[in-house]
Amino acid sequence: MVYWRIICKSYRRNLQYRLSHVINNVASSIFGLVFIAIWTGVLSGKQVYGPYDVKTMGYYIAICQSVLWMTTFLSPGLNVQIGVRSGAVSLDMIKPVHYLWYMLSQEFGRLLYNACYRSVPIGLLLGLAVGFFFPSQPFTYFWFILSLLLGTYIGMLLFYLAGISSFWTTEIRWVHLILLSLIFGLGGQMIPIDLMPGMIGKVTPYLPFSAMIYYPVMTLLELAPPYGMLVQAGWALVLTAVALLVTNMARRKLEIQGG
Repeated sequence: MVYWRIICKSYRRNLQYRLSHVINNVASSIFGLVFIAIWTGVLSGKQVYGPYDVKTMGYYIAICQSVLWMTTFLSPGLNVQIGVRSGAVSLDMIKPVHYLWYMLSQEFGRLLYNACYRSVPIGLLLGLAVGFFFPSQPFTYFWFILSLLLGTYIGMLLFYLAGISSFWTTEIRWVHLILLSLIFGLGGQMIPIDLMPGMIGKVTPYLPFSAMIYYPVMTLLELAPPYGMLVQAGWALVLTAVALLVTNMARRKLEIQGG
């Protein structure tokens, strides 16, 4: 299948960066240890309501740092804006594959590389610090992989939409920075979303950002709410429809103006 070949080619292309990414893995692990230290100071010696004791929060942060490299640390705009700026997008649009799936396949190959050479090493390093969590039910691993794939897919669609906005804007950097801020603030990376106060805590579980980080992590910890995967599947369908619509709009704009 052509898309699988694109994924494999993208994966192999990223293998040349293995040694240079060792430093990034250490830096990411240090950030994780800082967050773990902060939460340890906050929770130590206090009566805890709910599942978030010191040990569970350590697991939560460690898994978060690993998941980030699959769902959040994606190529800005999936590099769509680079093709728009250089004009190469016109050649990509006429290829015998759909432009959306072509760009997502390229990015997914890079994310498979991240899973092997970033997420796993970071998880092992942080696991040495806080211990390793093993689910009580073997089937949890299946649900975690499914939830992680849904979160990754949602992340790719959001970054793709940010990138394809370059058909109508001259610069997408501000869109990318806003998107990252929303993901980090409302996705559960800094604070579990069920600890957020007021209306924010009621709305955040149903936003796509929680589907990228919070639900995959909580699924592995066997603490995810029963509707978590439904939220992920719902956003995957909605964002797919939006991405297909916007791609068609971008193609028409390219045809009208000339490639």
